[in-house]
Amino acid sequence: MYQLSYFSKATSDVSEEIISGILETSRERNKAIGVTGCLVFHKFSFIQIIEGEKRHIQSLFEDIRQDKRHSEVTLLWEGKNNGRNFGDWNMAYFAESEERSSNGEMKNFERNLLLLSELSAGSTAVLDMFWISVRKLISGEVI
Repeated sequence: MYQLSYFSKATSDVSEEIISGILETSRERNKAIGVTGCLVFHKFSFIQIIEGEKRHIQSLFEDIRQDKRHSEVTLLWEGKNNGRNFGDWNMAYFAESEERSSNGEMKNFERNLLLLSELSAGSTAVLDMFWISVRKLISGEVI
């Protein structure tokens, strides 16, 4: 099993509709080639971990690098792992709005991500780097 984690910024024209399309396309394509992972989209940034056969993972990452919806694509970590950390394809996404932010939904979303990061700490270097980056994104630190 091979894992890779990256960070990127969304381009300014990325909308909820585009994010839904990315998720749907990713689920279908990745299921067909045996790739699983987790994609966090928050504050117009993507942090993703993907896992599967090395050739598929590297090919997908090259596609992401070429995708015009991403900018500043940065490889965080890649390497082998004994098994999958994500048996299903998952995405953490919060559609931001003034109303949702003012009633505390944003804080709940961020707390849930932080809790998930604590529960999976120490599993693999790739997974650790993924969750460290998610925590930095939430706190506003530079990734």
